[in-house]
Amino acid sequence: MSITAKELAKHLNLSTASVSVALNNKPGVSTSTRKMVLQAARELGYDFSTSTKEGKLAGTIYYVRYINYHSPQEAPFFSYLANSLDKKITDRGYRYKSMKLYGDDSFNEKLDEIRFSDCAGILLLGTDITPDKLRDFYDLGLPLVLMDTWFNSPSINCVKVNNIQGAFLATEYLIKKYNCQPGYLQSSLKLFNYDERFIGYKKALETYRMSVRNSDVIVTLPNNKGAEADMAEILQEKSNFARCYVADTDAQAVGAMNAFIAKGYKVPADVAFIGFDNSSHSQNSKPPLTTIEAYPATMAATSLDRLLDIIAEKNQVPLKIEIGTTIIERGSA
Repeated sequence: MSITAKELAKHLNLSTASVSVALNNKPGVSTSTRKMVLQAARELGYDFSTSTKEGKLAGTIYYVRYINYHSPQEAPFFSYLANSLDKKITDRGYRYKSMKLYGDDSFNEKLDEIRFSDCAGILLLGTDITPDKLRDFYDLGLPLVLMDTWFNSPSINCVKVNNIQGAFLATEYLIKKYNCQPGYLQSSLKLFNYDERFIGYKKALETYRMSVRNSDVIVTLPNNKGAEADMAEILQEKSNFARCYVADTDAQAVGAMNAFIAKGYKVPADVAFIGFDNSSHSQNSKPPLTTIEAYPATMAATSLDRLLDIIAEKNQVPLKIEIGTTIIERGSA
C-alpha cells in the first residue's frame, strides 16, 4: 500500500505544506528538503500520479547546454535557441531556466541540482555531448528531448538538423555553379554533426560520379580565428587548391576565406566558399558567406512541442525528428 502525503510529512517531521510543495515540483522549499522528500517518497511507495493537476505537471522546464570542457567552441545554436525558448515555455504555463553544464568536476553536482529541483522536463542541447554523459541525463528519469545530435543508445527522443541533406545541397550547389569537384574544409574537432556533414558531401560527389579520393580535404579548427591561422599556415606550404569549398561551419569557412584573401586571392573569383548554420559569421563576413540555413527557431519550437507531449504521456515511442535545410546565397559563392 502506498504512503500518503500526510503520512510522509509525519514520517519526515515536516509540515504537510512543505511536503506538498516538494511533491508537486513547486518552489518554496530548499534543495536539500526537496531531495529528502523525493527520496523518502520513492522508498516508501508514494503514488506520484497524485501530484499532477489536470494531467499536467507543474514546475520548470530546463534548457541545458552541455559543454565538453575539451571543446574549443560553443555551438552557435546556444544563443539562438535560448532566445527562442524563454517566451514559448512561459506561454505554455511552465517556468523556464537556462543552464550551462560542463563536463568537469561540477557535472554531478549540477545534475543533482536538476534531479532534486522542480524540473518537469529537460531540453538538452548536446551538440558535443558524449554517450556516457547522455546516459547520466537519461538516468535522471525525467522527460527529455535531445537537441542537435543523436545516439543509437540510449533510445531517446531527439530533434536535430538534417546535416546530410544540408551538406549534400551545399556540395551540389558548388558542383553545378562551378562545374568542378569542390574541396572540403573539415573540422579537427570530431563531432557527430560534422561526421554527418561529411557523409552528405560524399553522397553528393557519388551522385555526380566524383570520388572523394580526388577531393582536396583540408583539416582546420572549426572556429574563426583557429581556421584562419591553420589556413594561413597551409597557404605557406601548399599551392594547389580546389576552385571551391564546403565547410563544416560558417566560422571555419569565414576564417579560411580571410586567410585566402590576405594571401591575395579574390572571393569568389579565384576561390569560393559555402558554410553551414547561417550564423552571424556568415552575415558579417566580407564578402557575406553563402551558407546552409538550419532553422534553429524551428528546432526550438519542435523540441518544446515534443517535450510537452512526453510530459503529458510519458510512455511514448521515441522519435527522431530532423529539421530540413536550405541554401542562403550570398557573395562568397
